Amino acid sequence: MSTLKTTILLSALACLAMSSTAFAQDNVPVKAPESLKNVPFKIEGVEGFLHSLRIDPRTEIKLSKKELRSLAESNYNDKTAQHFMSVHARHGVGCLSCHDQSEVKGTAWMAYVSNPPMKQDCKTCHTVQADVFKHTDTHSNLDCIACHMPNMPKPAEYSEDQAKVAGTALYRAHMYKINPSPDKTSYVKKEVKVDGKIVSQYELAKDEKGRDFVDLMWSCARNAPADWTVFEGKGCHSQYTSKLEEGLVYKDQKQVYGELVKWQNPIKEGYKEIRGATERINKLLEVTRLDRDQRTQVLSYVDLATQIADMIEKDGSWGAHAHNYMTQRLAAAQNYVRKAQEILDAGKFSKTAVDPLK
Repeated sequence: MSTLKTTILLSALACLAMSSTAFAQDNVPVKAPESLKNVPFKIEGVEGFLHSLRIDPRTEIKLSKKELRSLAESNYNDKTAQHFMSVHARHGVGCLSCHDQSEVKGTAWMAYVSNPPMKQDCKTCHTVQADVFKHTDTHSNLDCIACHMPNMPKPAEYSEDQAKVAGTALYRAHMYKINPSPDKTSYVKKEVKVDGKIVSQYELAKDEKGRDFVDLMWSCARNAPADWTVFEGKGCHSQYTSKLEEGLVYKDQKQVYGELVKWQNPIKEGYKEIRGATERINKLLEVTRLDRDQRTQVLSYVDLATQIADMIEKDGSWGAHAHNYMTQRLAAAQNYVRKAQEILDAGKFSKTAVDPLK
């Protein structure tokens, strides 16, 4: 059996074994399969996916419970280390906040890979982002984890050889944060001493706050055919697997960054304009004599523009989640402040503060 076959099969079996090992530290009893030895590796419903990787679903893997347990613990602990470096852990979000350890539903491949099943997902807490993303017209078939939690290799298995990376990108990242830098990468090479010899090896990079992150290539253009999102998404934007038109295939991180700023910069600039305009209008209200209806209209327009600015800020993607929708909402906010300014311009300027109740 090839290394690629073995690695992918063992990874999936490790996820299956996780039901008996992953949550031991929480002292929560989890029902485990009666036997994990000599289990035929059968994946129902996605045979086409496996065959595309030249894997026979009928392959039988002979591993002891101890070997499976070791694989599961290695897989799980790697994700734990990533998760507890994130802001989620700082806010009290643990494994059981999202995963349901009490049962595994079905025998389909995805049930094993996402074992234990999810009892809530990103949209449960990130409601503003979810509301924005549902308006996307470019990534409507994707979900949050498609970009924020890609399948990636462990640092010890990472390689600059993309053929090797494709076979080891099997572990769902639990880093969540995307670093939108053109030159910051998730893996960095360092020199370490092993058995008295200096060798090069990779480790996960850290941002300025000491947290792991997903770089732009792993978020948008990764070479990870074992990732269901990449497989179903026409290879995403990867130069190795993409089936999209040439202009949507990205060869390096700077190219991804260039496309990203085309989306983000207009939203960022428009957001600053709205914040500045609403602040200026509120100050002008203090010295402009208006009747009650005029004042109410101005305040209503300011409130509507502020709500849109708040939504843009809370979403935090600056248009990446749904660029066209955010552009439309920004245009609406700009119209609101223009309307408010027109009413103010027609009012009478007062050198002294105006009592808004008179």
